[in-house]
Amino acid sequence: MERNEIVRKIIATRRPRDEFARFVVTCVSQQLKETHGDVDVEIIEAERGYDSVWSINGREVVVLLETEELKRAKEQPYAIDDKLWRSFRQEGIVK
Repeated sequence: MERNEIVRKIIATRRPRDEFARFVVTCVSQQLKETHGDVDVEIIEAERGYDSVWSINGREVVVLLETEELKRAKEQPYAIDDKLWRSFRQEGIVK
C-alpha cells in the first residue's frame, strides 16, 4: 500500500468521521480485492463508533472503528488501516 501521510491527514481533517471511516474502508477493500477476490464490506453505526462488517471469500470479520480512534486519525492517519490489517492477520485472512 502506498502511503501519503500528508494527503491522508488532509482527508482526515476535512471529512466528518463517518465519511473518513468509509474512505478508509473503501481503500482497504480495494486492496483486498486485488489479492483475495470476493470482498464485500458494510459500515454500520455502533454505540462506540462504526462496525465494519467484512465478508472475505465467505468468511465474516467484524472490526469496530471506535470514535476515539477516528478522532486520532488527524495525528495518525493510517491507524485505522493498520487496525484492519491486524484484524485480518489475526483471523488468518492475510499474512
